[in-house]
Amino acid sequence: MSKRKIIINPLTRISGFMEVDVTVEKNKVVDVKTKGNMLRGFEQMLVGRSPFDAVYFTQRICGICSAAHSMASSLALEDALGIEVVEQGRYLRDIIHCCEFLQNHIRHTYQYTVPDFVKIEQNPLFQSDHDDFRIPQLISSRISTHYFESLTISRLAHRMLAVLGGKAPHNHGVFIGGVTTQVTAETIVQLASILKQVTQFIEEKMIPDVYDIAKYYPEYYRFGGGYGNLLTFGAFDQYKELGTLYVDPLVSMNRGFEPFEEAKIKEKIEYSWYRSKTEEYKPDETMAEPDRGKEKAYSWVKAPRYDGKPMEVGPLARLILSGAYTNGISAMDRTLARALEARKIAGIMETLLGRLVPGVDVQKKYELPDETEGRGLTDTTRGALGHWLKIKNKKLSFYQIITPSTWDFSTKDDQGYRGVAEESLMGTPIQNVDQPAEIGRILRSFDPCMSCATHVYVPGKKVKTIQVF
Repeated sequence: MSKRKIIINPLTRISGFMEVDVTVEKNKVVDVKTKGNMLRGFEQMLVGRSPFDAVYFTQRICGICSAAHSMASSLALEDALGIEVVEQGRYLRDIIHCCEFLQNHIRHTYQYTVPDFVKIEQNPLFQSDHDDFRIPQLISSRISTHYFESLTISRLAHRMLAVLGGKAPHNHGVFIGGVTTQVTAETIVQLASILKQVTQFIEEKMIPDVYDIAKYYPEYYRFGGGYGNLLTFGAFDQYKELGTLYVDPLVSMNRGFEPFEEAKIKEKIEYSWYRSKTEEYKPDETMAEPDRGKEKAYSWVKAPRYDGKPMEVGPLARLILSGAYTNGISAMDRTLARALEARKIAGIMETLLGRLVPGVDVQKKYELPDETEGRGLTDTTRGALGHWLKIKNKKLSFYQIITPSTWDFSTKDDQGYRGVAEESLMGTPIQNVDQPAEIGRILRSFDPCMSCATHVYVPGKKVKTIQVF
């Protein structure tokens, strides 16, 4: 049988800036290109601005994981200014981050993953592009009900975030030193009450639902494995009194677990629409310039590598590296890990709430040096997030960001390594080339987000294209 090419655009259900081009031969994937179709450009916007602007500007990269960028930029500024965060400030900031984890994992599981496996009842806004639905009617109806209920629950997580952050998304609360407001006894009680509702939904509905999906689609434990290289910058770790509540900075490259070393990170741009003096550099060395006409390039997503290797980041990587999950690496393992991590995060948030002291002020006036630099590395919903900055004449002179989706959805590189998501599709059997459900299920298991943006609906305009030829 001759080769067939499949183009899906957009792939994500978050924003329309990701395309995947897949070549199939004898009903197996033999080549893949994942394409990010929008230049982010936030790094260029920040040059020349006040360093403090970074906390709020970078949040606008994404409307779902905006708190993550406020976290990373605050950490980078603290590193540059030599600021040590008091524990109460860190607890409060990390609670805001927990809220974002919860809203994202609940939303992704139900709004972006469940429709791949469950025929959602009474949903006129969603039309499936395949008919491979195997779950019995009774279970399917139950999950459909939870699909709609999840909207309320994820909104509750955002409500918690807004209590401390002032608003959601794009909070005003996270800042260098911790947060911008004091916590009160009333606030703590309010957050604990809402968290109880969210936790109950995760325990009683979300986790059972994903295990039911796994039961009827067991082959996805064999699909989407990729390289098996895992990376985390650490999450809710190394508190002065609590120690590590989740996972320390670690990597795994089929040689067991090793401590993470920042110096081993490099970005490559051979197949990305950027130009620089060198096609490989450390994150704090250069800001590559856009070049949409670059020969051989096919994506705005760069290719970060750790010790020369592509690395998977995200909930599954964190759970495995923390020792909390041992089943394997696959599309279905990622789906289960997201729900299991939601339970883990809810527990961490409960612990942090129990350590809060009302009325503690964690803010003060900060003096900017004329020249300095810093970096902020943290793990967020989709995985490892890094911000690198330089300050000159009290203004930002350099800014570099590597997002989790850049790690997972990178281009290939000069050594022949595909991106993690690209590799995860290689060899996948496609049952029906005209309805390639396997592609979406595997790639969406990574929770891809090329960026978040304003969505415009034009009546009569087709919003999704699947081309097979």
